Amino acid sequence: MRKRIASACVLAALLACRSDSPEAQVRKSFEACRAAVEAGDADAAMAPLDPAFRGPEGMDRPTARAFLMATLRQDRVGVTVVRNEVAVQGDEALQDVDLILTGRRGGLLPQDASRRAFRLTWRRLRGDWRLREIQSL
Repeated sequence: MRKRIASACVLAALLACRSDSPEAQVRKSFEACRAAVEAGDADAAMAPLDPAFRGPEGMDRPTARAFLMATLRQDRVGVTVVRNEVAVQGDEALQDVDLILTGRRGGLLPQDASRRAFRLTWRRLRGDWRLREIQSL
């Protein structure tokens, strides 16, 4: 009996350690998007965007896709994360990031490094974190 209880406790502890915190889940989604942009994969970069996504200057999801496709077609983009702070409350998360964006062929991005700051609003939808809004800071 004691062995069963001990085994159940060890199993529960292992499962608890295995599951990521909501903050870690948001960071993981953001990192996948960042890596996809650097790899030039617009479809993977668009994956976390919420259907009701809103970006800077009223950008909606289709406009964001068109912008991203045009940018990645013309330029290799480098994204260096300088700051990444995440705060989660229930099914909402705010993420403040400072990024250094670089372009290697001179397309839509400046040739030199460009530092940008953004606030990202995420929402949990059926267990997945979806990027609902990006605001330039």
